[in-house]
Amino acid sequence: MAKVSFDYKMIAKGKILYLFLLISLGIRVNSLGQEIKDGELSRKMDLAVDLMEQGNYENADKMFYEVMQGMETLPSDMAYYFGRNSFHVKKYKQSINWLNKYIQLKGTKGRFYNASVKYLQLAEEQFLVISRKKAEQIEADLSGGEYECGGLEKMICPVCHGNGVIIKKGPFDNRFQTCPYSLGESFLTCQEYNQFMRGELSPKID
Repeated sequence: MAKVSFDYKMIAKGKILYLFLLISLGIRVNSLGQEIKDGELSRKMDLAVDLMEQGNYENADKMFYEVMQGMETLPSDMAYYFGRNSFHVKKYKQSINWLNKYIQLKGTKGRFYNASVKYLQLAEEQFLVISRKKAEQIEADLSGGEYECGGLEKMICPVCHGNGVIIKKGPFDNRFQTCPYSLGESFLTCQEYNQFMRGELSPKID
């Protein structure tokens, strides 16, 4: 009876080659899948741009978000589109960030450079207006407005921060002093809190 001889080295090489082909095929399939996905997202980005050009900014914003979450590598033009549309939906800080990103990526040679500068200036102006209004509101609240205290009867004392005591550092150790405003209770009434914020509340103890 004839003996069958096996070349184990050839078998091992064949297995390695087979595994290599499987890995290569898997990488190619994954790459092809991402390419198809990116192609669909590119078309969706074009649709979002069309919506933006039509003035449908809210729906364009949602579609841009979908593209950004799904696309592996964003094209530089996306920074301009998203920054411009963010201005129209009144997300001014977001608009500033993305338009600056586009300018950083493309520089003065970018095809949307002039438009980016235009919308960047508009977004910065609006952001400045809002920031000033917030500052004025805070100033008004501190000078004479009434805090509602969120419906609470008591508020954490802003002097002792709810500790009931004030810690003063000495040369060798710390000194603890009862809070002159909360009298060690950690809290102020809503009325006292408002008085303190207006600078009208005096210490209860010296």
